[in-house]
Amino acid sequence: MERKWLILTSVSLGSLMATLDGSIVNIALPAMQTDFQVDLTTIEWVVVAYLLVVGSLLLPFGRLGEVLTFKKVYLTGFAIFTLASICCGAAPFVGALVAFRVIQAVGAAMIMAMGPAIVARTFPAGERGKALGLNGISVAIGLSLGPALGGILTQLATWRAIFLINAPVGVLAILWAARILPSESAGHGQSFDNRGAALSGVSLFALLLALSEGQEWGWTSPAVVGLLIAFVVLGAAFLIVERRATQPMVDLTLFRSRPFSAGLASVVIAFSGLFTATFLLPFFLEQGSGFSPIEAGLLLTPVPLTMALVAPFSGAISDRIGPRVPASIGMIFMVLGLVSLTELPIKFELPDLVWRLVLLGIGQGLFMSPNSSAVIGSVPRPRVGTASGTLAQMRVNGQALGIALSSAIVATRLPGHLAALGSGGSVAELKSAALAGAIHDAFVVAAVVCAVGIVTSLIRGSSRPGDSVALAESPRVLPTTTAG
Repeated sequence: MERKWLILTSVSLGSLMATLDGSIVNIALPAMQTDFQVDLTTIEWVVVAYLLVVGSLLLPFGRLGEVLTFKKVYLTGFAIFTLASICCGAAPFVGALVAFRVIQAVGAAMIMAMGPAIVARTFPAGERGKALGLNGISVAIGLSLGPALGGILTQLATWRAIFLINAPVGVLAILWAARILPSESAGHGQSFDNRGAALSGVSLFALLLALSEGQEWGWTSPAVVGLLIAFVVLGAAFLIVERRATQPMVDLTLFRSRPFSAGLASVVIAFSGLFTATFLLPFFLEQGSGFSPIEAGLLLTPVPLTMALVAPFSGAISDRIGPRVPASIGMIFMVLGLVSLTELPIKFELPDLVWRLVLLGIGQGLFMSPNSSAVIGSVPRPRVGTASGTLAQMRVNGQALGIALSSAIVATRLPGHLAALGSGGSVAELKSAALAGAIHDAFVVAAVVCAVGIVTSLIRGSSRPGDSVALAESPRVLPTTTAG
């Protein structure tokens, strides 16, 4: 096997672990809550803290890889992630668990920021989409396997097992990455923009915290309004600092490139639509249709499984005809999937749900790999780390935006649906019907948002494979012998 494909196995293992750890924890939260004897508001920080820290550090770590080398940051991230996982499994009280989850998120952010950058450095433009598509299989497996594996480990052992299982896998992953990833020289004359990193991290933390807790705290509460103001002020300060910096953390001139800026806008929209569906459907299935949590988790697997099947082919197609067509068609499928979900009845037959979720999976599978390849391929090689970190950052922003928007729509529309239904039925039936109606409304809004994503995907330009010559012509190309 050529070495470049072995390198892809290391990146894919990192993607699998980081994605799996984001999806495996939710189903174990009730067991953690019982074990620590805390309320729901407290235990949710096991998830929220992880997401906030990951979302705040992707940009700085993307740039750090360009300064220190991708391999160093990647290996360091794996080591931090593995050690923190062990500490999470041994946490004596909930505060310690949250603190260790914060440390674990630091490692996960390093892994996630470096993965696409390593792929871009290793594979030529004609194979980059295919490689990113194959890496997408690991992401899909992590998304689909997480809830089921979390439920099995929690039921057969304890919730601590969902963290401790990372220890042996993490050690093997570190050893494999250290052996197979090519050695790189640190960025010659490169320096890290500490002020830019601090401003971006704190501003994004404020934004993500406001989006995550806005529904719980109230969108007009002083805390949420203050966080949004902090995001605007700190974000403006970040832009000023970056324009004046000799070596900025984010080169703002990159946004003049349509493939780069349109691709980032598209990924925010695509992930906001996807996470509207994946966030609300468990409520629809459990509280509306009466399924158990494990049954609901299994019912949602058509989305990641379809993504895993489609992503490698869409990546290979984008290598041949360019990313614009497959990515845009993917957004069309996303719209069709979300529109079809607005007609999903509370009492449905299994095929009624499956074909709708398959549409979503096809859309996301067609979109992800070509879009990622276009964004990363549109920047000079010395800025691949920045592009990789920014791309990951936009995914997290899209997730947070989708969850915040959908929860706000459901909360706003639920009373109206209850009032419209009147008193013609039991209280439980009325609540289920009203919830389903409010969720359908959220799907309508998500479909409209994704329709805008079709436009942003189309305006990226009709780039073809090989158009992004900046990667190939940069002086920091990996030696042919190491890339395979």
